[in-house]
Amino acid sequence: MRILISNARIIDPTSPHHGKDRDILIDGGKIIEIGAGIDGDGADEVIEGEGLKVSIGWVDLFATIGDPGFEHRETVVSALDAAANGGFIRIVVSPKSLPATDSKSCVEYLLKQARGHTVGLLPLAAITKGLEGRELAEMYDMVNSGATGVSNAKRTISDSKVMQLAMQYAEGLNRPFYSFTEDERMGHGTQMHEGDVSTRLGLRGTPALAEELAVTRDLYLARYTGATVHFPHITTKGAVQLIREAKAEGMKVTASVPAHHLLFTDETVQTFDSNYKVRPPFRNSTHVDALWEGLKDGTLDAIISDHEALEVEAKFMEFGQAKAGITALETLLPALLRAAEGQCELALLIEKLTTGPRKVLGMEAATIAEGQPAELTIFSTEVEWVYNEDTACSLSKNSPLWGHALTGRTIAVLNGEEIAFAKF
Repeated sequence: MRILISNARIIDPTSPHHGKDRDILIDGGKIIEIGAGIDGDGADEVIEGEGLKVSIGWVDLFATIGDPGFEHRETVVSALDAAANGGFIRIVVSPKSLPATDSKSCVEYLLKQARGHTVGLLPLAAITKGLEGRELAEMYDMVNSGATGVSNAKRTISDSKVMQLAMQYAEGLNRPFYSFTEDERMGHGTQMHEGDVSTRLGLRGTPALAEELAVTRDLYLARYTGATVHFPHITTKGAVQLIREAKAEGMKVTASVPAHHLLFTDETVQTFDSNYKVRPPFRNSTHVDALWEGLKDGTLDAIISDHEALEVEAKFMEFGQAKAGITALETLLPALLRAAEGQCELALLIEKLTTGPRKVLGMEAATIAEGQPAELTIFSTEVEWVYNEDTACSLSKNSPLWGHALTGRTIAVLNGEEIAFAKF
């Protein structure tokens, strides 16, 4: 298939064409020419429009689908459709499902359901059976079946001996080891971030210390075992500093932050809109500022969607009873653009969606250059649209941005010879 991307600004600091408006000609899944005024005659598809931008294809390091078991929330196909709609060419999928992804048959099921889609699905294998934190799952078998890494989803492994053994065992797999960091006792039964707002609202809060204690323990275990660890959900100032120090020490540590934690603070919870209920909870502005500093200085390697689709019944209830989670694959770009105003340039955001995630996963570096694979995200930072039934692919609507006018939109994603256009 021959595709011409016409007059798009290339956002890729690794490319010699970074920051320049160029035409990109693709044939057979590869970039064959980059320049100005390329003739589009003979192209099967011409992608053009005002304010087009193109980057390396985005990779999401953590999304919760729920399939199998919760297909009413999201299926593999609807999640991959939503990912393409949001600009991703690959998504890493949490092992949280029913049953949990704790056997090779579960991994094989997910890969089979994703077969033939433009967006690649990268399943995470459960570290412990049933995500219960007690007995190690057959991680080796699952990795051999195609799992891209190991994780206990958003369930902290409280038993330090089990966590130590898991790190030691997983180190030989040569795959990312994900650690969710929230002290289970301190986070149990909480509703939001502990601070002035939680006190004023009378809601039980999760202290920043809950995250920092868990990060500290896992860093000590990583030092002891020599393990490589990825912290996917870093949200506090103290945790950023702990990871900064660990990296300076030379430890094999990477970390990411959920996109919506850069946009929202605990102040949003004052509306008691359950769509603002997430785990980890939204922190105050001091923590948000520290997250931005961590992104800028390289302490935080990537930005994740932390997509978690939920049915209406799980959210349409009192705040204290509602489940935590936001469907976020399709709104990541406008959320980040709004959050980044006055904070950073677009190139940094794109780096945290492209180069950073690839580093965490151990993938080969990618760049926009002639002869390279066509793994691209085409988007606009200027297009205005409304997030609703007409523009969404996810089966769920649990987002505080649902029904809102947004700025910034994916146009299409290319993954080799496959192309998927965003839903308008």
